[in-house]
Amino acid sequence: MPPRGPTEREQDVTQLVLQGNATAEIAELMSVLAQTVQQHFKSIFDKTGVRSRRELVGKVLYAHHEPRVRDNEQRALTGRSLRGGPMES
Repeated sequence: MPPRGPTEREQDVTQLVLQGNATAEIAELMSVLAQTVQQHFKSIFDKTGVRSRRELVGKVLYAHHEPRVRDNEQRALTGRSLRGGPMES
């Protein structure tokens, strides 16, 4: 069975935890029980290979910023100006 990506609700939970919300706040914002949020976290952790919210946040931020760092490294090596903002898609 191929690995599954996060569901829409798991993506919502991840976004809310990245914004600094606690379980109770996420539950309230999503109109679900705190236990449901915890189940979403368990599934997210299993799919991403992390064991905590801290690891999840670190993994998401690294995945988001690492390509920009690599792009600037290449730009520096070739004498091009560095980018400070988001990369164009």
